[in-house]
Amino acid sequence: RYNHDTQANSPNEENSSTSRCSGLIKVIIQVIAILKLRNTWRVLIFGFLSFTIVLDWTASEIFLPPFLERRFGEKIPIYTIQSINLFGCLILPPFVGALTTGREDFQIVMPGLWLMAISPIFVALSPNVGGACIWQIVMTIGEVLWSPRIISWTASLAPTGMEGLFFAITSARAILGPITDAVMGTMNDKYNTNCPECRDQYGHFCDVVVNNNDNANNAVQCVSAQEECNLFLDNQQQQSCPQTCLECPTWVPTDPSTFWYLLMIAGIAAPLSV
Repeated sequence: RYNHDTQANSPNEENSSTSRCSGLIKVIIQVIAILKLRNTWRVLIFGFLSFTIVLDWTASEIFLPPFLERRFGEKIPIYTIQSINLFGCLILPPFVGALTTGREDFQIVMPGLWLMAISPIFVALSPNVGGACIWQIVMTIGEVLWSPRIISWTASLAPTGMEGLFFAITSARAILGPITDAVMGTMNDKYNTNCPECRDQYGHFCDVVVNNNDNANNAVQCVSAQEECNLFLDNQQQQSCPQTCLECPTWVPTDPSTFWYLLMIAGIAAPLSV
C-alpha cells in the first residue's frame, strides 16, 4: 500500500516541482528583460550616485543619539529631536506636492538634493542641541523635495506589468547598508568617544554625589540612579559628579565637527555627480 500511495502522489509532486521551476525561470527571464532596458540602468546609476546623500539617514539613526547623549546628558529629548525628520516626512509631502505641481521631476529633485547635502553644516558649525535640530529640519525639507519625486520618476520609467520587479531591481543600493552601518560605528568611536569610566554597567551616568565617610582620602563617591559606581572624586578639586562625557575626568576630548564636515562633503558628491 505504501508503494501504491507513493506512486499515486508522484505525478502531483512532479507537477508541483515543474510549476516552481517554470515560475523561477519566468522571473529570471523578466529580470534579464528589465536589465536590458536603458531606463533600468538610468535608475540604478542614480541610486548609486545618490547613495552618499542617504548617509544622512544613517547618521540620524546611528550617530546622532550617542552624540547628544554623551555630550549633553541623558535628560536631552534625543528621540524627540530625531523624530523631527519622521514627522516632517509624514506631514510635509502633500503640501510640497501641491506647491510643486506642474514642474518637471528634476527641477524639484536637484534643489532637494542640495539642501539635504549641505544640511550637516549646521551641526558642524554648532555641535550642540540647536545645531542638531536645525540639521533635522533642513534635511527633512530637502528630503520631502527630492525623495517623492524620485519615486514618481522611477515609476514613470517602469515597464508596464513589471513595476514591482523594476522597483526591486532599482533598489540595489540597499546592499550597501551594512557597509554604511559599519562606517558610522567607526566614525562614532573616532569622533564621538564614550566614557565608560563614568557610567554604571547599564550605561547610565554616575551623576549623583554620595559622601563616603569610610574613605581615607575624604573623597566623594559618584553613583547612578541604579547602583554604586567605582568612581571617586577629590572633593577639593571637583564638587559634582559627571552628567555628560564632557565632565568625565578620564574622558579624552574629540571634535565631532569633523564628522559632520565629512558627512556634508560626502553628501555634496551626490548632486554634483547627478
